[in-house]
Parts: sequence; C-alpha cells; structure tokens
Amino acid sequence: MTKDKLYLLPVYIGSLKYYEKLLPYLNEKYDVRFLIVRPDDERRRGMLAYCEAHGLNSEILDAWLSSGRIRVPFISAIIKRIAHQRACRALFDSALKAKLVAVKATAGFKVLFREANRRGIETIVLQSALTPPPNFYRPDALHARPDLFHTVYYRVLSVVFFIADVLANGFKYPFISSHPTRVGVIGPEGVEIFQTRFGFNPSTITVVGNAEFQRVAELREKVLKDNEYKESLLKKYGLKQNKKRILIMSVWFEHHGAVRPAHLYSREETDRQIAHYCRIIEIIRSVCSEKEYEILFKLHPSEKNIYESYASMGVLFFGDDSISEELLVLSDLYIADPCTSANYMVIASGIPAIFDNTEGLPALNKCSIFYPMTRITTNCNEFTEKVKAFKNNELELGYDTSAVNKHSIDQIVEFIGR
Repeated sequence: MTKDKLYLLPVYIGSLKYYEKLLPYLNEKYDVRFLIVRPDDERRRGMLAYCEAHGLNSEILDAWLSSGRIRVPFISAIIKRIAHQRACRALFDSALKAKLVAVKATAGFKVLFREANRRGIETIVLQSALTPPPNFYRPDALHARPDLFHTVYYRVLSVVFFIADVLANGFKYPFISSHPTRVGVIGPEGVEIFQTRFGFNPSTITVVGNAEFQRVAELREKVLKDNEYKESLLKKYGLKQNKKRILIMSVWFEHHGAVRPAHLYSREETDRQIAHYCRIIEIIRSVCSEKEYEILFKLHPSEKNIYESYASMGVLFFGDDSISEELLVLSDLYIADPCTSANYMVIASGIPAIFDNTEGLPALNKCSIFYPMTRITTNCNEFTEKVKAFKNNELELGYDTSAVNKHSIDQIVEFIGR
C-alpha cells in the first residue's frame, strides 16, 4: 500500500537534525520528506547539503519567498503571494493524504497551513527547541525592529492581501485558520507560552516531551555497557581513550541563543564572543591540564568557527558533521549557556553540568522555567570552584532528573499518528 506522506518543516539545520532523530520511528508508517520552505539562503543550502550527504528525502517550496531583482511595492508582494498559494496547492494535489509537522508557527508557513487546513490536511506544530515567552530577551538580542515606514507598509500590505484573497478565493478564504490543528510542546510551561505568543487554543496543545530525552538516555546506557561501541565513537571523533572530556556547547552568549547569520555581527560583538569563551577555557585549563583532559567545543549550527585561536589550548572543534548527543555521552562534564536548547540533552544523560552565566546577563537567570537546573553559575570565581569540584569528583549534577521522560520519542510518534 502507498504510504501517506509526512512533511517535516525545519527552519534551519538544527531543527532538521532534531526531526532526523524521529525518522527510524516514522519511516515504517509514512513516506517522510523534509519540506524546505524558505528562500535560497545559507540556511537553506546547509539543510539541502545535509539531506544530500545523509540520503534524506527533501523537497523545496520557495515560490514567493525568494526576492526578485525588481521589486514594486505591493505589486511584487501580491504576485509572489499568488505564486506561493499555487505552489502550495500543487503540493497538496500531488499528496492527497499527508500531514505537515512544523517546528514553529513562522510567517513563512502561514499560507501553507491555511491551504492545508482548507483541504482538511492535518497540520501539527511540534516544538523542537527552547521557545521563550514574549519579551523574554532584551530587544536588541534579536534582529533590529522595523522602522515606522516599514511598520506602516506591512500593515497596509496585510490589508491588501486580505482583499486580494477575497477577490481570488472568496470571502471565506481569509478566515480559514492558519493555526495548526494540534501542537506538541516539550514541557507544561509550553502550553501557556504557545497560547500567549502564537495565539493557539490551549485545548489543541499537548505536552509530549523532547526527543533528546529518550535518545540521550539510550545512547548513554549503550556507551556505559558496550565498550566496543564506545571505542567506535571515540575513533569517529578522534578522541583519546585515556583522557577525560569536557564538552562546551557554544551559543552566542550576548544574544541568549538568538544566533544571527555571521555577517550581521559587528566586529566588537565578535571580539566579545571570542573573549567570553576564551576566559571559560582559560579557567578550565588552569585546573584541568591538556595532558589529562580534552576540551570539545561544539559550534552552534548557525555560527562559523571564529574560535581558531583556542586551538593553542588544546581545544577540539566540532561542527554540523558531528552529532551533539554522541559528543555528550562521551563526555565527563557539560558546560553551556542556561538558555541553549542543548540543555534538553544533558538532563537525560546523568553527566555533571555547569550552566554558565559568568557574564551576569539577567535573562539567562530565568531559564530554570524551561530546564530543571538546580544552580546557574554567575561569576568566574564560582565557575572556577565548580571546575575544581569536577576534577575532584565532587561536582553535583546541577539539574533534577525526576521529570525526564525516557520514552519521549515513543510519545511523540504516538502524538503525530493520532
């Protein structure tokens, strides 16, 4: 029998790799495709290259999204919107039985979701990463806000779109919901956040956990019990059997996880980022020698390696070709920003963690609403003491494991299949 199609809609390579973890559990029932809905940019090229390298099925839906050479206010936007609607309809004409699963409710998915809902095709949002409430970050942590001209332009454009939709598709069309029919969130805090931030009906929201919980728990158990498997992973990443390992998960500390494309950072911001992690590594090396400890530096999926200067301190760098949870289960200590979504991994691993806010940024101290952290390190002296405690085998986990659902993937797959 022909399988129903299941379209997974990532927004960048991080969310694509999260959904990749679900494939072994979904492929038996569905014809699974990654649907890339974004213009031709660095993030899209990164996702397509990853899919090609790993044999993952992918399709592109970019009509209306890519900018043309000539742009006429309002006219160009309407033409592209009509083209995008037609592309969405063509997609569903070729896949009468399908489901859409997106990582979030972005503007780029609005037309796609409305067209799916119009046909009764199920639309699902499945949270894959930290989604904070409105106004959680300071305003300049994200992209610059539009000026008055652009604010007025986009408001007028929304009215123009409404009129165009009525004329082209009938009066009822603009009132078809572009919200998902069901929403799966990681934790109970997500119910309120997805309601207030996106306007979702709380009755459509279900707590399903994070796939990392089950994935990491199973990997960690395998590494502890199967020495041959552990040695194969060490060989894969070029790590030494006789050394302990400290894993640092990089994020753009000053922007609380809202990582921009590299060209949008000023030289001053880049220098502060490099100096921040340099201090962290210098503290580690003052306690843990290169002879006994390897430092693994995992780059954020959205950043370039600007940290080559750390190599002189024996730092090993890992990019998108590495698997974060494999590096984690091989490590003896985990260090990360309190806000990074990578923290969902560590709380299922049983590996001691230091949640670093040595820069004293206020938003980072609020992140315990997302992760069950028992303490956030807020200055360099405290960080040094924690590293010393780790070396002496006296460091506590730093998080509570009691709420971790080690069958989270099973629960997510069941949620998608309802």
